[in-house]
Amino acid sequence: MGSWWGRGARTTTGVLPVNDAEAGDTGRGGFWGRLKAGLTRTRSQLSQGVGNLLLGRKEIDDQVMEDLEAALLSTDVGVETTQEVMADLTERVGRRELADTIALHDALTTLLKARLAPLAGELKIDPARKPSVVLFVGVNGAGKTTTIGKLAAQIKASGRSVMLAAGDTFRAAAVEQLTTWGARNDVPVIAQKQGADSASVLYEAVEAARARGVDVLL
Repeated sequence: MGSWWGRGARTTTGVLPVNDAEAGDTGRGGFWGRLKAGLTRTRSQLSQGVGNLLLGRKEIDDQVMEDLEAALLSTDVGVETTQEVMADLTERVGRRELADTIALHDALTTLLKARLAPLAGELKIDPARKPSVVLFVGVNGAGKTTTIGKLAAQIKASGRSVMLAAGDTFRAAAVEQLTTWGARNDVPVIAQKQGADSASVLYEAVEAARARGVDVLL
């Protein structure tokens, strides 16, 4: 395991601990158990909650629409997106384009897929710019840390160098989780202690990535 220190930042590389005790987490369910549970909660609530609500061929009434709106909001779809989706569905129900809850479910699925489609583009990395920086934002439990870890592995497998920056210094265990992903992928992680200034961490990470000629900074 190697380490690098500079102006309060640290970077670590190594191998994935073989158990939760080595990862420094012996709490209920262990680190990986709680991480998996947190990441799957929103997904299951959205698919099962909406599915159960619209299950079976039922008439669409005001209560169904109100419950659907509440289900979308409670599963982190977002206020603006929920309002726009519900406005579209309400208009189509008013025009009698959607006869029952099965048609409503199909229309909702189509709308959500259409909103996600533009985000499915290829990640383009400019080889002339080092590092290429990718910033991840989103609500808690959206899967940012897991996505960073998987993307880091993919970038490394493609032959490019990659570095991680633990910019979330507010959420408990966020730094530890990203550091564990760095160890798992054997890539450096720039991090400071919880509560540190996020801008300082990101500045240190960019400087370190430039100094090392890293291709991608996540």
